[in-house]
Amino acid sequence: MFIKLAPSAAHAAQPELAGTTAVVFDVLRATSTIVTALARGYSKVYPAVDVDEALHIAGSRSHVLAGERGGLKITGFPRGNSPLEFVAGPEKDGAELVLTTSNGTGAVRASSTADRVLLGSVLNARAAARAAVAHGQDIYLVCAGSGGGYSLEDALGAGFVLAEMLKSANLAVEMDDRAAAALCLARCYSHDPLAGLMNSAHGKALVRLGREEDLRWCSQLNMFEIAPVYNGEYITA
Repeated sequence: MFIKLAPSAAHAAQPELAGTTAVVFDVLRATSTIVTALARGYSKVYPAVDVDEALHIAGSRSHVLAGERGGLKITGFPRGNSPLEFVAGPEKDGAELVLTTSNGTGAVRASSTADRVLLGSVLNARAAARAAVAHGQDIYLVCAGSGGGYSLEDALGAGFVLAEMLKSANLAVEMDDRAAAALCLARCYSHDPLAGLMNSAHGKALVRLGREEDLRWCSQLNMFEIAPVYNGEYITA
């Protein structure tokens, strides 16, 4: 099994995704928010690339509409991209969520040429790792990044998932240098994931916006035992 890491969605080569299991990371905050929402009772999450698409999807059904740009809730949207907005679960059973974010939802959509697309975060690292290796395919760790560039927190999330994969005694793994670097990063922050998130540029930006509690939530290693799957239209647990 070969594991490759893309430092941002823009670096994920579409031909190389084919035949692999992709695991997408936007630790601060889209994949953490989606994992939280599904774990707390939402039945589906529709990842929208832009505001117009999100409004179109939500308008055709009675969905919960959420999104952010630049870390801030989109004007007119009932909810933003904080996982804490979804901790209490939906107001009615089986509620569906439409989410659009600056980087994460686009990264999920961009990974759709892979055979399987999973969502990873610090919150579900162990579950995502187990689901990723289950079919024995090569694995592509796709970090959403920030504005097309590298983000420390996404590489850290990928590293935690990779560390969980390596706990399987029967798993023979090779990896590229980017994946190896992410693994080293996870080992560095293994006893304090929050410090890793706080040291990231985006983490610092969220703290300035008053969202430090989001970082604290997103840093909880293996809080949830779900591995959300994107089927090309929506995400389920």
